[in-house]
Amino acid sequence: MRSPHGERLARLAQAIDELAAHGLADLPPDVLAERVTHICTLVEGIDPESTRRRAYTPRVEN
Repeated sequence: MRSPHGERLARLAQAIDELAAHGLADLPPDVLAERVTHICTLVEGIDPESTRRRAYTPRVEN
């Protein structure tokens, strides 16, 4: 039996693997954005503080 944390990590790994398997170039931009948003949601479920840290992290623009 997996812990809830282990199950969340497994779902995150699966989402990343599925995205990698489809290849970034083969996905329409809206589908890519949807999948990345889903991955971010999974990360936030594992580490709720990640949203706060990301909000305060200055962005470096090229």
